[in-house]
Amino acid sequence: MSLALPRIFTCSDDINNVDFVDIDYSVLGLNNIPSITATASVDVNVFITDKTKKTARINFSQKFVGKVYYTVIGFN
Repeated sequence: MSLALPRIFTCSDDINNVDFVDIDYSVLGLNNIPSITATASVDVNVFITDKTKKTARINFSQKFVGKVYYTVIGFN
């Protein structure tokens, strides 16, 4: 049984004609690679790549103008 408490980081970023955004959640001080969910304010596919304990890349199926919303959940 682990006594580690979950750490949660939630954010949104404005997107202006890009097909990816790099995010930094190093403030969480995670011991393992976290779970990340992301959605966009418009109808594009969103997927996560290059996950580490401190950063990740959120990719979009096409360039768009709008917002991306994401949540990072991990343990330290």
